[in-house]
Amino acid sequence: MTTVPTRAAALARLTVGLAAALGGAACGLGWTEGPWAAWGFGAACLLQTPSALNVIWRLREGLGNQGLERERLIHRGLGIALRLLALGLALGAASDLAHETARRTTDLQLGLQAAAFPLAAALALAKRGLREVHPTLGLDGDRARVLAELAALFLAGGLLGRWFPWADAATALVLALRLFMEGQTLARGTTLPVACGGCGSGCGCG
Repeated sequence: MTTVPTRAAALARLTVGLAAALGGAACGLGWTEGPWAAWGFGAACLLQTPSALNVIWRLREGLGNQGLERERLIHRGLGIALRLLALGLALGAASDLAHETARRTTDLQLGLQAAAFPLAAALALAKRGLREVHPTLGLDGDRARVLAELAALFLAGGLLGRWFPWADAATALVLALRLFMEGQTLARGTTLPVACGGCGSGCGCG
């Protein structure tokens, strides 16, 4: 039977790989075809990496008090990065709307969106069972859930964009709002409990 630390570490490594693949593909699409929603989603994927690497480090340290300050700093930095990303994304999308820039969803973009949502949703579901084990894993599960929400918005915007040229910019604005809210949440949630209260059996804490 797979232990909790082994499962959590495997999911964290999977997150790093998935973030690099989806994030790189989406940012590449944004670079070549210009959709703001692709830029926003791609950057959000890449910003999953620090959180996932932190989980790997914390598991190696036994999920005890060692590394708590590093985790606080990582989440504080992510909160700032997400809010800056949201601001840039909102400004770019608003400019497109103001200048009535037409940008319909391409087949390549829709293919990426159709692949990203089930992958992000599956990852979030896989981490759901670990959220109550330890606060570190709970925060990581929350980040995975937010990524699945962003992937759903990205896909919905792509489907609308087959018919409405303004859908990409509108989707980017919605993504920016969700990213800003997540940044605010991370900025407020940097206080993690000392010691191992609430740690479930098999987490390796002690």
